[in-house]
Amino acid sequence: MENLRGLHRSALKVSRDYSGDVGWPTIVLALVVFPAYWSLPYLVMFYGLSLFIAIPAMVALTYASYTVLHEAVHSNIHGKNESLRWLNSVLGYLTATIIVIPQSPHRISHLIHHGNTNDKAIDPDAHIEHLFKSPKDMLQSVYEVVACQFRNYKDVRWANASWLENTIVVSEFCSAVVLRILPFAMLFAFGGAESVARWWQGIVLFVVAGIIGTFILLYLFAYAVHQPHASTERYQTTRTIVVSGPLSNLADWLWGYQNYHAVHHLYPAAPFYNYRRLFKAVAPTLDAMGAPVYKLTWKGLQQIKAVEAC
Repeated sequence: MENLRGLHRSALKVSRDYSGDVGWPTIVLALVVFPAYWSLPYLVMFYGLSLFIAIPAMVALTYASYTVLHEAVHSNIHGKNESLRWLNSVLGYLTATIIVIPQSPHRISHLIHHGNTNDKAIDPDAHIEHLFKSPKDMLQSVYEVVACQFRNYKDVRWANASWLENTIVVSEFCSAVVLRILPFAMLFAFGGAESVARWWQGIVLFVVAGIIGTFILLYLFAYAVHQPHASTERYQTTRTIVVSGPLSNLADWLWGYQNYHAVHHLYPAAPFYNYRRLFKAVAPTLDAMGAPVYKLTWKGLQQIKAVEAC
């Protein structure tokens, strides 16, 4: 047992080499995702951009936006540079408008998730286990992932928070709503007859892309990596899914490196773009601790040792 504790402490020390720097890749991602997402309803309604292009684009941007918000929640954008803490907050607030998960409440619920992963009585993400139980459960999870942020904040923080903190939370939600109303207000105020006739496409865009984007986010960021949603042991709550072969780098990038989500749960100070390198650095520790590691093959998932993926 003492040897395992020593391995864990050593791995934590190694993880510091992959943490603490200013998250420039995350900053660039935020500066691309935020304007790209909010330009889509204008492009659809004012300029006739096809929904067959706009919906997949908005789905992808929804997934990418949560990567930025997630990094902001863990203070991984400014790293150890306290002079840039404001940038961490601003980018979190901006990208939170996309998925309507305000940064302030999400920090509370997400850290509860980290401390109680797979605990069905406490973990705010426990509902995700039922994502594929039925279409109703799928839609319920899409709704719940947003609703639980406000419910947890009300139960845990609202009564003891400062007036300013609560005002920020309300402002975050209002900003997300206003940004969705604004393109329609602009359309009816300044759009020509042909553009105004496309108002319904804006509704379809937000609704369809919102549901699909949130579903994909829940699946890739939470459902797949926490399967079978049973263990509460530190090294066994979350699994790593390795994609090998020529598409490995592309798959990791498209997944936002969340196929290494176990690395995040164990070493949350490491930014997402360092997960893969950190995984390789601590692979022997992961194996010693019994961390579940799988290789994605054409036949499905195959359990392997972490060192085999290095």
